[in-house]
Amino acid sequence: MTQTKKQKNSPYRGSLKWRIVILLSLCWVLPVYLIVGGMGFYILNSMTKQAAEHISLSANTAIQLTTARLDSAVAASLKASYVPTISEAWNKYQQDSEAVDLYTSVNTFLYQQYKYEEKFKNSILTFIDDTDMSFYVANVTAQGSSLDVRSYHQYMEKEVLQLSQTLGTNIAFIARENRCYLVRNLVDSKYRPYAVLVNELNQEALFSDMENISWATDLTIWLNETPLLLLGDNQLSLPPCADFFLQQTGDCFVVSQIERRSAYTLSYTAHIQPLSLHQQRVTTIITLGLISVLLVPLFVLIFAFFRRTVTRPLQALNTAAQEIEKGNFGTQVSAKSLTSLEFGLLGDSFNTMSSTLLNQFERIYKEELALRDARIMALQSQINPHFMNNTLEIINWEARMEGNIKVCNMLESLSTMLNAAMDRKKRPVVHLSEELMYANAYLYIISERLGKRLTVEKDIPQSLLDYYVPRLVLQPILENAIEHGINPTQHGTVWMRAYEQEDWLIIEVENDGVTTYEDLKKIEQLLSDEPAVEPIGSTSLGIRNVHQRLRILYGPESGLFVNITKTGNTVCTIKIKKQQDPQ
Repeated sequence: MTQTKKQKNSPYRGSLKWRIVILLSLCWVLPVYLIVGGMGFYILNSMTKQAAEHISLSANTAIQLTTARLDSAVAASLKASYVPTISEAWNKYQQDSEAVDLYTSVNTFLYQQYKYEEKFKNSILTFIDDTDMSFYVANVTAQGSSLDVRSYHQYMEKEVLQLSQTLGTNIAFIARENRCYLVRNLVDSKYRPYAVLVNELNQEALFSDMENISWATDLTIWLNETPLLLLGDNQLSLPPCADFFLQQTGDCFVVSQIERRSAYTLSYTAHIQPLSLHQQRVTTIITLGLISVLLVPLFVLIFAFFRRTVTRPLQALNTAAQEIEKGNFGTQVSAKSLTSLEFGLLGDSFNTMSSTLLNQFERIYKEELALRDARIMALQSQINPHFMNNTLEIINWEARMEGNIKVCNMLESLSTMLNAAMDRKKRPVVHLSEELMYANAYLYIISERLGKRLTVEKDIPQSLLDYYVPRLVLQPILENAIEHGINPTQHGTVWMRAYEQEDWLIIEVENDGVTTYEDLKKIEQLLSDEPAVEPIGSTSLGIRNVHQRLRILYGPESGLFVNITKTGNTVCTIKIKKQQDPQ
């Protein structure tokens, strides 16, 4: 049975090593990484939330400051309507046509109101009924003004006059080349427009706070529906209807807001790219990644510690136990593989047990060998003395009746038999060739007694002569065949065969004597391990001894088997484990 099958059939499920790995993973590795991941998520989420709050605060602050400045600019433009200087000068001009007085009054008013007004870069006043009457004043503190009287008449006057017809008392905004102009009518007492005031807004003074929205990369504002690009290269879309809108996409934000005033509506949309937030996120992710990576060697060290102090000693003990199970008694566990005091004590106990088991096994094995040899010697010592007496009578008879060479041959055969019986070398097994020599000596003696009445046929291949067989295993079988098969009729045939069958050497001795089934039952009882009920003759004792010797030497599958063939012949089969040693 393989180790895999043993593990499947074992009542113990699962390896201790993998149980420790799973326990550490579930109770330590997984919680640590969950804590690190949770901390990372909380930190990143907090950073994003703080960035959104900071953006919202800076955006609200910027639009409040901007609308306050823009309200101040709108109020400054209203002075031209509220103060009656311009309307009175215009009415006087219509009566006396004194252009000088009109010029002096209007120009003086514009200079007083707008020359130092930082919210406007320049201002132009045009009378609707006489467009040639235009007045211009530039802010002395503003830089980069692009509007003058000539440019106004050429590029803006027509649009301004058209807008004036529908403007009434409201204000409007016009954008040109990313510059914004505030347009307002001056009306008489009957609210009829008689002049148009155009103020170019100073973006640096009015919208600088909008550009200070934290991390803004693109910014577009709308005065009513007039767009003005403050940051970036692309004009953004109008904000949604919500007064305030903040949306996050990854590390980017979009902030939009609408501020509705009595005279105008200010809207803006800004794209926010908080580089510091992105850097902080990257730094946090890298830090958490480094922590996670640095935890790996720590986990490996812990796994290595458990493997060295727990699983490796257990594997060493398990391997040694398997060796003992295979029959390698005395296997020792090395002290180097037992790294702790507890496993060291367990290993010492295991080594002591293994050594004791080896000593006991060797003692039992030696006792069993001694007992087996004693039984074999006892069985071998039971040589049939009746056969020896008969042989001596025949020799004596031949010697008296004839002075023949046969006497010498018989004496030589007898000598061979006596040498085999005494076995001075104490060998339990001999080659089949030597055993056949003993059998031939016995058959020669018997053939001298029976003559032509006995026929012996042999079928033993030369390739089998080097196999070992128990000494004097054939003689009792042949003697039994002669006694029970040939002697009753004083004639017959004996066949000797040998062949291989898988791991076994098979030797058969067949005779054509008559054996009944009652005789076969007696033989089966004789070959059983049960004690004999009645006295056993010398021939029966011989085949019983052969059977017992074979089982002692080769195990319970070996032995002597007696059967009757279909033709009625008796076959004695010897089954021997193949053992070969070239001579």
